[in-house]
Amino acid sequence: MLKNGGSVTLKDVAHAAGVSLKTASRVLNNSSELRPETERLVREAMARLGYQPNELARGLKSKKSAAIALIAPNLADPFVATAIRSVQNVARSHGYVVILASSGGDVSLEKTELQAMTRRQIDGIILMAAASGKSDLAIPLKSRVPVVVIDEPVRGAEVDTITVTNRKAARAATEHLLGHGFRRILAVGARPHLFTCAERVAGYRAALRQRDVKKMELLVPHEADLTIDALAKVLAGPKPADAIFSLNWVCTVAMLRALNALEKNIPRDIALISFDDFDLAEVIQPGITAVRQPVSELGSRAAKSLFERIEGKDSSAPRKIVLPTEFIVRGSCGCGMD
Repeated sequence: MLKNGGSVTLKDVAHAAGVSLKTASRVLNNSSELRPETERLVREAMARLGYQPNELARGLKSKKSAAIALIAPNLADPFVATAIRSVQNVARSHGYVVILASSGGDVSLEKTELQAMTRRQIDGIILMAAASGKSDLAIPLKSRVPVVVIDEPVRGAEVDTITVTNRKAARAATEHLLGHGFRRILAVGARPHLFTCAERVAGYRAALRQRDVKKMELLVPHEADLTIDALAKVLAGPKPADAIFSLNWVCTVAMLRALNALEKNIPRDIALISFDDFDLAEVIQPGITAVRQPVSELGSRAAKSLFERIEGKDSSAPRKIVLPTEFIVRGSCGCGMD
């Protein structure tokens, strides 16, 4: 029991360990200039007394918050949620916490969040940009806050960026459908202004050009615009699409609902490939053939890169890391029907 009856202070820890306050402070800050025996005594005193450091006070003194931020358009998105788990795992191993914020896909709100995180002395930021052509990293970069960008590169910003082989994977998926003999392949996507969508559309078009096949595209401003009526229109006429290449998992789910409402059988009436694997994709009958992104690795690589910058272990020029995807063949693409 403390004589003052209050919370345990670092001074109490120092007294219990028989060291100076300065020495106890050096242990708390993980100084490398301490004898192992001294550090052991102080750590044991901390545990025995139940000492909890005041992170806010430490942050004000050291100008470090022991926290990083992750800002994304939609924290509820399974893609984002998976990446968050990986980021948190890496952060915990460094003794850091992760503060989450949603931009809602709004560039102005994203800027507000970047300002708020910078003012709070966040040690680093991982950003899933709202829009690569409009997102602005000037505020954190001016304050020398390290930033790592995932998925959607920010144009004009010299920061570490981690993406996947969007164009190459989309081309390979389209070529797979062409290999089954499909020639009226409909690409379905949303928010074509985004880097990810644009790259996947480019890969789709490149595959068709090589085979001299005409493109068929349904690219809408937002996934909510992918209604049953919208799909019914492009599936009508004497030469409707015989295959669909969906450019993200939300589009895929919208297509599945629409095809079910239109009583279209997959793959007998129309084949389907999804860019993005998702929960239940292998349970649905037939299973959905998909391009699987390395989401967990995206998160962990982003966090590791960020901590290398925070800790000064990497002062090299900004890196552009591109991770490979995996093509998961199930039944929806027509495999097994040849």
